[in-house]
Amino acid sequence: MRYIAIALLVLAAPTPVSAGTNIPLSAFGLPFAPEGPKPISPEHPLFHRIAFEQIENLPGSTRFSVARPTTINNGLRDTLKHMNMLAEDQADAKARLIVTWVSIEPSSLFLARDTASATLAYQLVRMDNGATIFQRTIKTTIEASGSHLDTSMGARRGAIAANFASVAACLDKAAFGTDPADCALRPLFKVRVDRR
Repeated sequence: MRYIAIALLVLAAPTPVSAGTNIPLSAFGLPFAPEGPKPISPEHPLFHRIAFEQIENLPGSTRFSVARPTTINNGLRDTLKHMNMLAEDQADAKARLIVTWVSIEPSSLFLARDTASATLAYQLVRMDNGATIFQRTIKTTIEASGSHLDTSMGARRGAIAANFASVAACLDKAAFGTDPADCALRPLFKVRVDRR
């Protein structure tokens, strides 16, 4: 019986951390530099205040190269929920997160080592007057190794997960005016995809 085993290799650790057969698109608990996203407290201005519907311009073809569009949207929604930013009720939302798919760029398609970059544009707007609170285009990159086409898919999923983690961490800081010009976090892990 053949199956695909996907693991996330933390750079500081010699052993892989298993992620099952799919790399989670919500990357909580994985290491990033300078630091990964952390759930916000009730005193934070964005605590349960963000509405999000779906990523705009997300191509249906991602179902073959990354995941179903629904799965990708749920990955961002889960990230915001883990951050305590997602409004539990739309009526409680004070801002709307508008997300636009820009691109996913693998460096190769059939090599045992691959690097993928995901680029998404984010805009946080006030619900009452439409004013922009936060606006960034974020490009994240991750390395993967393993078996051919599966490696490319793993790299793409990892790049998207890193992108979602990056915007979550940046929104946290943006609420206090301390967000960096470049919001992209650097993953301190690599994706390993093996076919057995």
